[in-house]
Amino acid sequence: MKIVIIGGSVAGHNAAINLRKKYQDTGITLISDEAYPFYDRRKLLDYWSGKIKEKELILSRLDYYHQQKINFLKESKVIAINPGRRSVSYKLGEKRTSVEYDFLVVASGCKTPLPEIEGINKTGVFRFDGLADFKELKSAVMLDAVCLIGTNHLTFRVIESITSKQIEVKLITDQPQDNFPELVEVINSQVVEIIGDSGVQAIKLKEGKIIGVSWVGVMSQILPSGDFLKDTDIEMNGSALAVDENMRTNIADIFACGSVCLHRGEMPRIKSWDESLAEGLSVAENILKS
Repeated sequence: MKIVIIGGSVAGHNAAINLRKKYQDTGITLISDEAYPFYDRRKLLDYWSGKIKEKELILSRLDYYHQQKINFLKESKVIAINPGRRSVSYKLGEKRTSVEYDFLVVASGCKTPLPEIEGINKTGVFRFDGLADFKELKSAVMLDAVCLIGTNHLTFRVIESITSKQIEVKLITDQPQDNFPELVEVINSQVVEIIGDSGVQAIKLKEGKIIGVSWVGVMSQILPSGDFLKDTDIEMNGSALAVDENMRTNIADIFACGSVCLHRGEMPRIKSWDESLAEGLSVAENILKS
């Protein structure tokens, strides 16, 4: 039997480890678009602020997957799944390949979508999704004010980290906001352009005002990461995969766990680390029952 897991965060990692405990001879492949093995996402802001070192984030070494006979495909971006053929297509660099499965577990988590703004892909525009983002943020120079676009569950902690260095924050939002430190200027507007030749130098608001900034952070509401599902018949709950009480999708051999999925009829929400951990275990147990 072959089991493929998409996503190497807490839900995907826990599903892989518990499946290995239950199936000693089953082929298990864990596909991750990140360059790192399992790490503690809860501590990324502490890493950025210098409270802890990178090695304190890592919860599983690469050789651990090898020891557990789990095929860990890092820096591999899933681009499509074919439920009919039971295959997952992914890219490693420019090379496209595929892997077949008997059971598939989607645990690809959430991502921050980039707004449609001219210049949004410039160097110096950051998201706060994973370790690679925060490693880039650690090397980003904050000389002038920093611009944050939008608000989400991380906004207050990100602002605390920036203002602790006595750097001003320009928070651009069309939603009323209050209770921020003195160094935060809330601007009820929209960014229409990010200006700069080699990187970010300024932002332009819809009213035409231009504000100089060191870099731009995108704080949009995070969304389930499942672009590779768009040409399938998998049932969705909004932008998340819809699952039943056994974490199974409407396709019998495809399960999901973690932030990428919601139970049918459940309202959108952010799942806790412990909940995602438990769902990874639940998936392993329910595949065993299958």
